[in-house]
Amino acid sequence: MKLNVNFHQTIKIPLAMVLFMMLSACQSIWDTSPEFGSTINGAIQDQLVNPNAPVGNKKVTTGLDGGAAKGAVDNYQKSFEVRVPTSSGTYPAGAAMGTSSGAR
Repeated sequence: MKLNVNFHQTIKIPLAMVLFMMLSACQSIWDTSPEFGSTINGAIQDQLVNPNAPVGNKKVTTGLDGGAAKGAVDNYQKSFEVRVPTSSGTYPAGAAMGTSSGAR
């Protein structure tokens, strides 16, 4: 007696069961406790020198003066520019190939 069983049909049921189990493991709602993250927030607060820094400050600082602030921003933006080498070789400007500082 020969059984007429299709391979694709026999794998569909176990595959569907595995897929169902994998999807049932996903949780759509995550209800956190009210204390969630309090340990990290406490550690951050413990590292502050003065948690009430702006309160009671007699000397109010308004920030940098205009020239210093502009210079700081310009230097920061220039740090991202890619400079094209000005010499034709890979050596720094002023260095020549084939010369030696101790030549006689």
